[in-house]
Amino acid sequence: MIIAVSSDHAGYKLKTQLVEMLSKEYKIIDFGTFSDESCDYPYYAKKVALSIQNGEAERGILLCSTGEGMCIVANKFKGIRAGLCFSDETARLLSEHNFANIICFPTKVKINGLEITAELLYKWTKIWLSTENSNEERHKRRIQQIKLIEEENFK
Repeated sequence: MIIAVSSDHAGYKLKTQLVEMLSKEYKIIDFGTFSDESCDYPYYAKKVALSIQNGEAERGILLCSTGEGMCIVANKFKGIRAGLCFSDETARLLSEHNFANIICFPTKVKINGLEITAELLYKWTKIWLSTENSNEERHKRRIQQIKLIEEENFK
């Protein structure tokens, strides 16, 4: 599996650690940023979304302070289903129910008092990657509805 990864400056340190962990098992395309110097997250989210659209990568991982900015940008691209992950359960449901092809992580927000670490992000990534998309009709139907909305709204 090929995974595209990117972050802004706020996610740089954790992205670097996560990439190192994941590269032992997956082919990783690291689109940057490559320092903790201030940068604009839309530029980096776009790179990952486009790499999935054009088939260069199968999945994507985005990191920024809250994860929200990257998620918003990624979802502006047709065929992208990006979701914010903040627990084991959301990691699982992003694949099982939402068929997400990009997972977005917060790096500066504590979740229920839990500090975000590379090990935690690795755990959530592994849950997301190992969870199969649901075969239940209701989930398939909803993904089809999302695709129809994309067809109507992406000109």
